[in-house]
Amino acid sequence: MANAGFQAESAANTAAKERKFPCKACGADLVFAPGQDHLTCPYCKHEEKVPQTEAEIKEYSFNDYLAKPRGRGYGKTAGRDVRCGGCGALTHLDASVRATTCAFCGAPLLMDDQPAAADGEEVIAPEALVPFLVSAEQAQGAFRKWIASLWFAPNALKRESHLKQLQGVYRPFWTYDAHTVSHWTGERGDYYYVTEHYTTTENGKTVTRTRQVRHTRWTFVSGVYANFFDDVLIAAGKVIDFATTYNLGGLKPYLAEYLSGFVAERYVVSCEDGWVRAKEVIAGEIHSAVRDRIGGDEQRVHSINTAYSGITYKHILLPLWLSSYRYGNKTYSFQVNGQSGAVAGARPYSFWKILFLVLSILAAIGVVVLLANMKH
Repeated sequence: MANAGFQAESAANTAAKERKFPCKACGADLVFAPGQDHLTCPYCKHEEKVPQTEAEIKEYSFNDYLAKPRGRGYGKTAGRDVRCGGCGALTHLDASVRATTCAFCGAPLLMDDQPAAADGEEVIAPEALVPFLVSAEQAQGAFRKWIASLWFAPNALKRESHLKQLQGVYRPFWTYDAHTVSHWTGERGDYYYVTEHYTTTENGKTVTRTRQVRHTRWTFVSGVYANFFDDVLIAAGKVIDFATTYNLGGLKPYLAEYLSGFVAERYVVSCEDGWVRAKEVIAGEIHSAVRDRIGGDEQRVHSINTAYSGITYKHILLPLWLSSYRYGNKTYSFQVNGQSGAVAGARPYSFWKILFLVLSILAAIGVVVLLANMKH
């Protein structure tokens, strides 16, 4: 793989790389500005354009991976992987960071106290990422708007919600491509109707009536279904509470500059395990496609035998803002998609608002019943 990985460094080299992207004006650390194509100094506001690369985003042969994994780490970024003692999440922190909190559970992370989580371990480097397009300020605004829109939320929550510091996290994913050829068998069910005569009693008399009774005619069918699956997306990091979607058309070739100012989570789902999950996704789509091809009013799928070829993969990073807020001595998690701004989170409910609604509905039903009785 073309991306270079972490190599053993001397103490002098490590010290020299404490700042990955020093400001040419004042020497402070530059950070990536979401939605922009440059790094910005938070002190003197000096800007430097992110160097662009002409390299394509590559797909790698899965068979080659099984034979010999390639690549290490996050390229030229200094730092180390740290495992959270609270939730077990693996994140990559800059070398300049000495202490922070886990973006997933809020537990403290101390670089000096944490052993490197990937020492001696082969780590596939990211091939591409979707840069942050949503800034921290925009994410905070999305949180406030989301809180204000909640039904049955306690009024105090809307007035006093305390959002903890947002953390921008690049989350790891695998994508897989594959050609498939599926031989399938099944049965097609077509409805047809038969007129039946029956007797019933009406006004004390026995009468004969007719009705249409539905039956199903089953026909054996078989066929071959071929497809190409592109960028089947599989999450490779810690399981989070709320799913979100991304437009992979926004992928850019991986550059370490995009990580400046953010946390990068390291994958915990291996490439092999990710492919197992990808095949489950593919199998579900093939099953739906086979049912469509069987047609009719009902379908029975007896067998699907699928052959895979040309399997490729790549490791990518996708942006997510993570935080939490407290209400009533309880912590609720919250997230904002770093590409689209989509919001998801846990929320409390007001018992009194729900009770008042139920009582109002019961009162309205009581009024309707009373008026109906008065008419009679």
